[in-house]
Amino acid sequence: MEKANSSKWRSVTGLIIIYVAMFFNWQWIWGILFLLWVIPDLKSGVTYFLDPVDKRNHPFLYWLIIISWLLMSIYSFSSLIFPNWSN
Repeated sequence: MEKANSSKWRSVTGLIIIYVAMFFNWQWIWGILFLLWVIPDLKSGVTYFLDPVDKRNHPFLYWLIIISWLLMSIYSFSSLIFPNWSN
């Protein structure tokens, strides 16, 4: 069980980054966040999208989510190279 007063600095930092990205309309930040979600999921074999999805029990759904996040990451980074593509 987690301590009640434990620091959640990564979550707080992530929220601040999201607020700043929305204020400045930085689409590429989402690419970083998607990668930060995908990389540990590839190592663990479990991803979280509304529910935990285990690679062993639901391989198709697991890979569909992982590939979707990777494609969204690439799309988000593309706004740096092709700024006219962003909204």
